[in-house]
This record gives sequence, C-alpha cells and structure tokens, in this order.
Amino acid sequence: MSTRNDVLDAARRCLVRGSGRKLTLAEVAREAGVSRPTVYRRWPEVSAVIRDLLTRDMTSLMTEHVAAVDAAIATAPESSPPEVLAALVDGIVGAAVGLSDDTLFSSLLRRQPDLMAPYVFQRLGASQRGVLDVLDSRITRAQQVGAVRAGDPMRLGAMVLLITQSAIQSRSVVAPVLGGDWSKELTRALCGYLSPVEPVSVPTTPDSTPADDDGAAR
Repeated sequence: MSTRNDVLDAARRCLVRGSGRKLTLAEVAREAGVSRPTVYRRWPEVSAVIRDLLTRDMTSLMTEHVAAVDAAIATAPESSPPEVLAALVDGIVGAAVGLSDDTLFSSLLRRQPDLMAPYVFQRLGASQRGVLDVLDSRITRAQQVGAVRAGDPMRLGAMVLLITQSAIQSRSVVAPVLGGDWSKELTRALCGYLSPVEPVSVPTTPDSTPADDDGAAR
C-alpha cells in the first residue's frame, strides 16, 4: 500500500507541476524514487496510474466531506431529519466545490480532456463507483432516520452524482447567469431532490397506446 500511494502521490506532483500535461511512467517512477519495473508491474500505462489517482482522491474527498452526516445521524433523534439532510447535502456540495477547485482535476479537464471524456460520456468509471458507494451508505442511513425520501439508495445516489458532476463540469458555461452562486443553487437542487417532502406530485409518463374515439385503448 505504501508503494502504491508513493507512486500515486508522485503522479499527482508531476501532473500539478506540469499543469496537467501528459507524462510517462518513467517520469512517475523517477519522481517516486522507485524502479520502472515496480511501476510497470502494477500499471501497464500512465492512464491507469491517473485513473487510480483520481479514484483514490475523489473517494477520499467525498468521504471527508460527508463525515458530518455520520455525526448528525449518530445523534438522531436529537439531530432532526432536516438537520441530517442539510449535513448530507452540505457534504456533497463541499466535495463538489473542493473537486472543482482542485488543481489536478481542473488541469486534467483542461489539458487532457480525452482522458476524462470517457468517464463523463461513455462509461461509469472506478472513481464514480467509489463516490456512489459513499453516497449509497450515507443515503441509506439518512433514510433510516427519515431525512431522505424513500427509494433505492443507489438510484438516488446515481442521480445526485449526475447532477453534481454536471454542475462541476459545466458551471463555467452558465457563470454569466449564476455568477459565484453555483454551489448555492446546487444545494437547493439536491435538497429538493432528496427531501422526504414532495413539493408537487410527479406526473406519470402518459400511455402511448392509441385510443378510439370513445377513449378505449386499441
């Protein structure tokens, strides 16, 4: 584990120092002070190192920021459901702000969009799965004290991830409208989505089956 973290830390330093530019496994090995075969045995290509680095750091960031919800749940019922929900959402938004401000993540989005794009548009990566696991466990516990609406925790977490990920990646597009308040609007969006109180009834998808003039389905 120590060698793995040494290599990942070295990769982070190289990427930050180079503002997200592409690097080689040889550079990472040299920065970590280990032999090239040591790195090659575990990571066949540098993109694998970066993926592991992002998975580690994103999961750690999310876990750190949602720790407050664990404390709120532990003191329930002294902590009311709205307080637990607020702690959960504040943790998610705090992690989103931390990630968007992270030099490594922002540099990679800017300098290596081809590396990041598949995990945004094509498939669920290990980094996102790690975040989903964190969300799943916290949403489950929050539901148990009535702080989050009913539903499959993993499905709720997936939607939270989608909303939050979109806010992080596209915030600059709507910056002229939102200004610096994007995190406040994200807080409102997540609170509304996770709240156990439904503000309005959700319409069902209309039946697409054609009907006769008398209204009977054909």
